[in-house]
Amino acid sequence: MMNILMRPPNPMDDIVERACNAALYEPNLALNMEICDIINTKKKNYPRHAAIAIVNKINNRNPTVNLLALSLLDHCVKNCGYPFHLQISTKEFLNELVRRFPSQPPLGYNPVESKILDLIEQWNCTLCENSRHKEDFKNIYEIRKLLKFRGYRFPKLSKEVIAVMNPNSGLKTEEELEEEDQTANAAKLDELLRRGTPADLEAANDLMKIMAGYDREAIPDYKKQVSDDLQKIEEKAMELNNRLGENVKPHELSQPDIQELVASCKAAQPKIQVWVTETENEERIAYLLSLNDTLNVVLKKYENIKNGKEVGEEFIEAPSDAVKHQKEQQEQIEKQKEEENQAPLIDFDSDPIEMPQNNASINAPSSSNNNLSLLDDLDGLNLSVKSKL
Repeated sequence: MMNILMRPPNPMDDIVERACNAALYEPNLALNMEICDIINTKKKNYPRHAAIAIVNKINNRNPTVNLLALSLLDHCVKNCGYPFHLQISTKEFLNELVRRFPSQPPLGYNPVESKILDLIEQWNCTLCENSRHKEDFKNIYEIRKLLKFRGYRFPKLSKEVIAVMNPNSGLKTEEELEEEDQTANAAKLDELLRRGTPADLEAANDLMKIMAGYDREAIPDYKKQVSDDLQKIEEKAMELNNRLGENVKPHELSQPDIQELVASCKAAQPKIQVWVTETENEERIAYLLSLNDTLNVVLKKYENIKNGKEVGEEFIEAPSDAVKHQKEQQEQIEKQKEEENQAPLIDFDSDPIEMPQNNASINAPSSSNNNLSLLDDLDGLNLSVKSKL
């Protein structure tokens, strides 16, 4: 038995014991959710304590306890965040989870083995593929790869099951993404320091630089991430509009891909409407309004087809293109107004002023006249001096 099972009782042992009591005929959903709340609120070492307590019950000799523990594990994965996901992706936890699997798969799986294979497949299709921190969950992919190599068969999951815990199912603001990363980095740092190997300590040192803001290049561009998420919603809305424009019949709307597009559009619209009232950037507001209008038109078109109403062909411009064209038109209008209102300071096209050619002869007195007047003045002077005797 691994050291993970030899450790002294942790704070989660008692409540996990009550949730996995063999006397229960079905999972206690209220108690399971209470455990999820404890993990999410207390954080620190509680995700690890909970994972250890649960995997202990999964390896219990009583199959009823095993199934109750697996149900609790499923609840925790779907209702807790990255700190708990990080714990179930450790080699230590995964090795304990499949410890009772024989090296060669049996002809038929018992309920416990089937449930474990189902959970691993769910984690692989969601955490390992769509999570923003999927590089931290590579051990889940590796354990699945190992089991498949040994001959174990994994169940095929429906899109509805995957959508329940799909990390990308909801839009998040820049602040929410940053807070999510801070929580993830704190949990990752605790785990690296706990393991304490030289490689882990080096990784912890690099992570602390990122958390302190020292490594500026490693800080994600949250604004770009939000823009990319909105662009994905726009693409889904336009794809849904195209699918609805191919003379689709009401009974064809039940196709899984159409239902997935409809669900994504409906889930995104309330968040977009809230962002419109909270955003101060005018360009972002214009795009959100255009995207919301597009979602309204497409979803209304879907409902009309679903109810058997006739829908005419209507061109819908992509929100990003619509905002771009609107901005170009506004700039052109402002430029025209500026040109009309701006009066020229100098009119270079006016006729030149004609100046008289003999200005000097008209205004300037002649030199001969000046000389004569000067002599006349001198003639009037009496230069003789009479002496008084």
